[in-house]
Parts: sequence; structure tokens; C-alpha cells
Amino acid sequence: MLIKDLSNVKMISCGSDHFLALSNDGKVYAMGDDTFGQCGQSGENRSTTAPFFEKRYGKPQLVDLPEKVVKIVSGYRHNLAITDQGNLFGWGYNN
Repeated sequence: MLIKDLSNVKMISCGSDHFLALSNDGKVYAMGDDTFGQCGQSGENRSTTAPFFEKRYGKPQLVDLPEKVVKIVSGYRHNLAITDQGNLFGWGYNN
């Protein structure tokens, strides 16, 4: 499947039912399941206790990070990003 909304991708990382793409200019995009915040989108109206309601993104969403990212990794329902400043950012299921 060609994802037309992404270009200049230098790295991808996959979780259980989501993925991240890191662009050459240091921006991170996420797509897929965001039920637990793994796509890094707004936490508004997100349940913090069961029952959890599924939320999905069918197109890549820009993850709002304050610094240029150089590396990404994904876990089951979480992600980590290392920036060019040496800082580590994480988001998703953090129980």
C-alpha cells in the first residue's frame, strides 16, 4: 500500500497496530491506532480507565515535538524519539 501523504522518509518504526515515520527534516508522523495515545495526538476526550474507545488515524498525523528528531523506536502501544539536542520524548500507553 502506497501512503501518498508521506515523502522523504528516512526511518519507520512499527508498534502493535500503529507506525511512525521520521522525515529527513526531523519531523515525526504517526498513523494507525491512537486509542492509548500512540499516535501522539490530543488526549482530549480520551478515557483513562476501561472501557477504552478505539481511535484511529487513516492518514499520517504530525506528532508535535519541540525539537528535530534523529531516531524513533516503537513498542507495543508506545513510542520514543531522540532529538538532535539529545533529549528523549515518549508517548502512548504508559501504565
